[in-house]
Amino acid sequence: MNYHKKTYDFENLPNWLTFIRDDIKLTALGMSFARLPIGKGYTYLHRHEYQEEIYIVLNGKGVIYMDGKLVELSQGDVVRVNPEVYRALKADDKFELVCLIVGALPAEGYPKQRNNRALIDDGVPDWDRLPPWCEGNEKIIELNKRIRAQREGDKN
Repeated sequence: MNYHKKTYDFENLPNWLTFIRDDIKLTALGMSFARLPIGKGYTYLHRHEYQEEIYIVLNGKGVIYMDGKLVELSQGDVVRVNPEVYRALKADDKFELVCLIVGALPAEGYPKQRNNRALIDDGVPDWDRLPPWCEGNEKIIELNKRIRAQREGDKN
């Protein structure tokens, strides 16, 4: 199988941490959900040797403690944390906190092109193969021609 899919019930995630690695066979990044009950939080600080993490608040409110500073969190917030920073999460005293936590190691040699917006710029476009919802659409075909010319012009 070339992909793995699992459906999670965000309204009923188990409390604390749900690790996703095995469920969808992750090999290059770490992902987990954190669902902290009202007023509860991590009981110790942690940091990483190499892995940076981002915390994406899906629901609720809380705080993240990072090297002596408390940063308030609410739905829609995204926080990136350097590996060496000691951190811990805590839910608000009136709301639970639900986050998606994503971690990855530095991508040595990327981005390949200095001006690329993507960190890992190893995508290989096939300009002649369109997804089924775009097949035969002349506007999309012309748009792709312009994007292709722009990208190939950027390489020179």
